[in-house]
Amino acid sequence: MEKPHTTPVPNVIFDIYMKELNSTELKVLLVVIRQTLGWADRRGMYGRKEVDWISGSQLIQKTGCSKRAITSAVDLLVQKKLIEVFDDRGIVLNDPMKRQGKYRLYYGIHSSVYKPVDKPEYYDPTCANFAQDISKKCTALVQKMRITKETLQN
Repeated sequence: MEKPHTTPVPNVIFDIYMKELNSTELKVLLVVIRQTLGWADRRGMYGRKEVDWISGSQLIQKTGCSKRAITSAVDLLVQKKLIEVFDDRGIVLNDPMKRQGKYRLYYGIHSSVYKPVDKPEYYDPTCANFAQDISKKCTALVQKMRITKETLQN
């Protein structure tokens, strides 16, 4: 059951990206989520709006951030595949130069945000294996050590 007056936020935002995004990036992302997923639209995915026209002045007003900070945040969110930006013809503007000078920019949540968070795209198995190996070695070392009253006192 959906709660009235609430906006669904994809779990991946909390589980993975919250610790990686700076405050401006997170604010811009939340505004895009609010302006899209926060509006019921039976024609959209999951019964929610998929894209919305959000002006630069709206982003400034809703985030409290400067135009420069917002522009930088949008660039990074597009690079991280969290949001997509379109022109009025529906053409994806994934490059800052393509967005420059456009009268209307439409924002939407990137489809990768809806993927399960079990293994993020940047998951590096070598790091996980390395950490697991260290854990095993520490456990083995602790098991080999003999702790007695005498060793604790020294």
